Amino acid sequence: MKIYHWPSYVRVLVFDIDMTLYTNQEYLDAQIRLLLQRLADHQEVSFSQVSKLVSDEKNNFAVNNEGRNLSLGNVFANLGVDIKTSASWREELFRPEDFLVEDEKLKNTLNILSEKFKLAAVTNNSTKIGERTLAALGVRAFFDPVIGLDISGKSKPTLIPFRMVAKAHNVAFQQMASIGDRFDVDLELPLKYGMGAILVSGVEDVYKIPDFINERLKLYP
Repeated sequence: MKIYHWPSYVRVLVFDIDMTLYTNQEYLDAQIRLLLQRLADHQEVSFSQVSKLVSDEKNNFAVNNEGRNLSLGNVFANLGVDIKTSASWREELFRPEDFLVEDEKLKNTLNILSEKFKLAAVTNNSTKIGERTLAALGVRAFFDPVIGLDISGKSKPTLIPFRMVAKAHNVAFQQMASIGDRFDVDLELPLKYGMGAILVSGVEDVYKIPDFINERLKLYP
């Protein structure tokens, strides 16, 4: 876990969902595989051909953008699949309930954080899949709002969902912090606009956030 910045008065924590609030490589791999197969069917080409197209698109972006990662939603958009379609495919294909179970330790962590902060979730999945993921983990009630691709209309990195969260809670960017597992997707842009930023490597790091905030940053009630 790494804290890149913490404003003096944070009121809202904005969490990424996938591979931030849970750690499950099997589910992540299944999501990618299902989306690539749907794209292959859509383009009437083989799975291996689509895999190469996606890999080439991500590699080309990295070469031209100082090694940054291109989200799969943006890869698909570059390949002619708009965000609305991408979100609908995810809703149709993904079943978080088959991979995830309630996480009591995460519940306890979020309960502690919710005593000091409002919690929101911003995901590059569809909103319904984001909500179903949170429900499978047993933590849906902690997050308001939950904003996915279909609501924001763009895949992170983008400020749009963060603006929506700021408006929902009537706060400035400087009163929010973004928490996610990918610096260039979840944190880099929020940082540029004054938000706090915490990089995690999975839910195990999320469990540590209350103590990390209290001990290292000496926040006051």
